[in-house]
Amino acid sequence: MCGLAVLVAAPLWLLLTGHTSFRGSADEGAPPMTLWQAMLPPLVGIALTRMVPLGLTETDPFSRSPRALVFREMWVILVAALAFPTVIAVLPAGASRGVGYAALKVLLFLVVPLVAFRLLRGEEQPTAAIPFRVPRLRWLAPLPAVLAWFYLSRIGPLAPPPYPAAALPDPVTLAVVSLVTLLTAGVLEEVFYRGFLQTRLESLLGRWLAIMVSSLLFAAMHLPTHLHSGSVVTGLATVLVFQGLFGVFCGYLWSRYRNIWIVIAVHIVVNLAYVDLLLGWLGR
Repeated sequence: MCGLAVLVAAPLWLLLTGHTSFRGSADEGAPPMTLWQAMLPPLVGIALTRMVPLGLTETDPFSRSPRALVFREMWVILVAALAFPTVIAVLPAGASRGVGYAALKVLLFLVVPLVAFRLLRGEEQPTAAIPFRVPRLRWLAPLPAVLAWFYLSRIGPLAPPPYPAAALPDPVTLAVVSLVTLLTAGVLEEVFYRGFLQTRLESLLGRWLAIMVSSLLFAAMHLPTHLHSGSVVTGLATVLVFQGLFGVFCGYLWSRYRNIWIVIAVHIVVNLAYVDLLLGWLGR
């Protein structure tokens, strides 16, 4: 309930203080969006995810694992999730971007969890937290929610304008940055926050508490790079509205359908500059 209250309080604060337009990206050239543009797509996506289960049953990849093992693994991942924004916050401003940022993410979001899983499980057969082989129904069921989210967030009349091509770097730099972002944000963040963290929290605490906790931690990851000059409370509310609510949408997609590829695709669409270039060429 506390997580839900925080997510509800954030847009109310922005409305009451008149901060109804903001940048969802930390990039300086990113176009602003309204509060409505930020909230409508994930809310519609969440509603459609609830309405289109197509007979899918809830799955728990850790149902046969010892509770104590899942609990210990969960704490390792929680510590890594809290350590990342803490380390970024204490580093010099210039160090919060670039190679060091990506390397720290790989270390805390991939290397540390995998090493911990291996040490904690010993010689036991590992239990897959992320089922990569997805049945056909789990590909088809998420499509209404994902397509509606994509239309509202990127194409529809209420969607914010695409990232301006003039603000993008040269083609080589853009290609390198896009590839690093695709792997460390689109893929790695979803594997970590949804596949590693949320799945274990669900097994121990239930679906919605797990979604709320993982979504708030996902939002917290963005705080060091998204809190700009001005009110800290307003900056925090902005991150909760954009990254927090987006995390709830991705978390519910993952919990409902257990298709990590769909969730990764949604995240890639948000971060990949080439999507904006394509929409610009198509006249969006």
